[in-house]
Amino acid sequence: MSESVLDYYAALGFEETEIDDNLIVLGIELSPEGIYALLTDDEGIMPVNLHKPVMFACYTPDGSYQWSASFKNSAQFKELWTSVQATEDRLAAITRHREANQTF
Repeated sequence: MSESVLDYYAALGFEETEIDDNLIVLGIELSPEGIYALLTDDEGIMPVNLHKPVMFACYTPDGSYQWSASFKNSAQFKELWTSVQATEDRLAAITRHREANQTF
C-alpha cells in the first residue's frame, strides 16, 4: 500500500481501521455517539491509488450501514471534504453529491 495514500487521508482526519476479516481500510469517527465512516476503493478495500474511484460509507455506532457515496477519485473527495469544516456540513455536502450523482 502506498504511504502517500495514508498520508493524504491522514491529513483529512482518516486513520487505518480494521474491519471484518482483518481487512484494513480508512475510517473516521463522525460523532461522539459513535457514528463513523469508512473510505474504501470501489472493491471495498484500502485505496492504493489516489486516481481511482473511492467510496465513502456511513455507519451507525453499532455498525449498521446507513448510506454511501462514490467519488471518481481522491481529489474529488478531498475537494468536497475540505470545502466545509463542520462534520454535519461535510455529511450534508456528501449527501448532496450522492443525490446529484445517483444512477439508476
